[in-house]
Amino acid sequence: MPFFRFSHTAVALALSCASLGAYAADAYQPQGECAGLPRLNLKVAQGFCLGLAATGLGMPRGVLPLADGSVLVVDMGGWGRGKGRLLKLVRDGKQYQPTVLLTGLNRPYGIQLGPDGWVYLGEDDRIVRFNPKEASVTPQVVIDDHPSEGRHPLTSFVFGKQGEMYVNVGAPTDNCEGHIEASKPVLQSCPDVDGEPVHAGIRKYVQQDGKWAWTVVARGLRNSMALAVHPKTGTLWQGENSRDYINKKIPGLKNDDNLPHEELNKIVQGGNYGWPYCYDDNVASPEFPAADCKGMIKPARLWPGHAAPLGMVYYNAAKAPAGWRDGLVVTFHGYRSNGYRLVFQPFNAAGEPAGNFKELIAGWKNIDGKQPMGAPTDVKADAQGTLWVTEDRNGTLLALVPQQ
Repeated sequence: MPFFRFSHTAVALALSCASLGAYAADAYQPQGECAGLPRLNLKVAQGFCLGLAATGLGMPRGVLPLADGSVLVVDMGGWGRGKGRLLKLVRDGKQYQPTVLLTGLNRPYGIQLGPDGWVYLGEDDRIVRFNPKEASVTPQVVIDDHPSEGRHPLTSFVFGKQGEMYVNVGAPTDNCEGHIEASKPVLQSCPDVDGEPVHAGIRKYVQQDGKWAWTVVARGLRNSMALAVHPKTGTLWQGENSRDYINKKIPGLKNDDNLPHEELNKIVQGGNYGWPYCYDDNVASPEFPAADCKGMIKPARLWPGHAAPLGMVYYNAAKAPAGWRDGLVVTFHGYRSNGYRLVFQPFNAAGEPAGNFKELIAGWKNIDGKQPMGAPTDVKADAQGTLWVTEDRNGTLLALVPQQ
């Protein structure tokens, strides 16, 4: 397993940023300013403005604002291994300038600040940590047993209130294809979810004798890229990326534009959420017509099909406008029309979803000279209530700033 390689090639970085940055600057047409940054002409919820913080970031995925005002951005670099980078962005006038901290990463994605004050970074096969206060980045391996094969290898994770770590283990298939025989009328078992170890669920890691040991907290979840913990109740919430191509299995269904829905799930210990046997509100999948879905846990909310929730954070900023506090902010990354927006899912005082989601950012419509296509990927909030959003279609970092 290759270790990290440090990069001090400022010239190469400048050339990379110049080429990609020019593309993003041409795609976005700023008008005015937002907190001193170029203001973007997208559809933004009242009470916020949207600033273009940085361009030329490659394939930005995970984001983490730090207390000193800098922002860490994970550049996945593509789907090949060894191409990822970790960038540190520091404000310089009307933009944020990147410095490369790490290179040679294997499909990096998730990044979180741990309860110990260290930064935790997920690659496809492991999670490492480093002290952000030290001058040189020296990663330590924390977890080295994350499955990296198959269709959904990316490592997304979040910390719980007791310091535990919840880690996504994505299903290696779309809907257990290759493991079942369509000609069999009886219910068949899918090893991705029923075998050991589980490859379609969430692991809970806790420290034992100086090491991180895991148990399966939930299964039957195809790809848990969006994870968030409610700050008061400690409940883990999951945004499910549901299956594709269900229309090929249901006669008469012309397309799968809206089926199945993505899901918001309340995670409970030992819960089974149905994949691949069931979808939506416990409807049997066409490949498994004999499935008994009554024992599966229903989604708390159904979200638009193929919206692709890839990032999620609980938002309760004091500076947020009324109506935009106490809820989940979710990136609908998309590769279908239901995506390409940042949304807010309200919660009530009991810590449960209340009502339908509302759009925070929309308007990535591919209108030449006005608005580009865009795909929000991850989102985190800083202490001032600014929501930092990575957008990998144009290689950018955006700042959604509450205005008072």
